[in-house]
Amino acid sequence: MRRCCHGMIILLALLVSACAVKVIPQATATARINPADNSLSESRDGITITARLDELSVAPYRLVDNITSFYIVVDNGTTLPIEMPVEYFVLRDADGRQYRTITPERVREIVSKDTVYLIPYPYVGYYYLEDHMKVSQFDTFSSSLPFYAEYHPQDIFTRALPQTPVMAGAKIAGVIYFIADLERTSAVQLLVFDNPDAQGEPRYLLPFAIAK
Repeated sequence: MRRCCHGMIILLALLVSACAVKVIPQATATARINPADNSLSESRDGITITARLDELSVAPYRLVDNITSFYIVVDNGTTLPIEMPVEYFVLRDADGRQYRTITPERVREIVSKDTVYLIPYPYVGYYYLEDHMKVSQFDTFSSSLPFYAEYHPQDIFTRALPQTPVMAGAKIAGVIYFIADLERTSAVQLLVFDNPDAQGEPRYLLPFAIAK
């Protein structure tokens, strides 16, 4: 029995390793990399947008409707309040596919579809909270560890980017969600527009390479 369990643990580790890809921020003439957390920042007219792959990525067990999440910081260095709705954010991959943000409610709905396929709760808590913390990196997306959000759905909402005006001299931070599989492409760009229709040129462009 112990040998069987040991073998299963090794197999799980191999599967996790095989599924992992690295999301690497790419500096531009105006965007800079923050080595401390492997994020990327760009400033325009006193407003700075910082983004990195979310370290608590959410994905259904069977890789259907794969969800990618980014952690965003909006720093308002101006003297006026600003708004930064999630509709301003668009993800575009190297093949030209574009993805619009989805709401936390939609994330919860998608994850809930696979409840019957998930490992029972006592094991989920151990594997995700302990094992994942040992191997998690800021630039690693692992679609094989979706379980935490399923049993703690409130985190999908409490960690989401607040949809409130950002006061002058203040900042907000939180997660935005896309239905996108990063393993299907070699690079992505996080685009931030100044209108919810994503018309015209993006105000911010944050590129990331995908290493497999």
